[in-house]
Amino acid sequence: MERIYPAFPVSESFNGFIGVPLSNSVINDVKMSSDVYEVFVNNDKVGDKVLLTQAEKPEDINDLLKEYGFNNFQMNTVGNSIMIETNERPQKMKEILSTYLSIR
Repeated sequence: MERIYPAFPVSESFNGFIGVPLSNSVINDVKMSSDVYEVFVNNDKVGDKVLLTQAEKPEDINDLLKEYGFNNFQMNTVGNSIMIETNERPQKMKEILSTYLSIR
């Protein structure tokens, strides 16, 4: 992982910045930008899951599907892809996820 050094101006008379090294634990705990995951159901892309806050996680989709009554599915996060495999109403699951992901 590439180290990130936040830069801060020293003063108005100094035309430059000073980088402050951060430990890996600090870097890993700070959300630097939005994380985006492509979501697939039975290898068909249904949309992108954008994580906007540190509290959001890819597994939130698991909870959403259970709220809609889906219980028989496998969900795996591989890199920036969320792969869902199911035989339980796959077309309905795709519709629900597509709608959910398009309004988020």
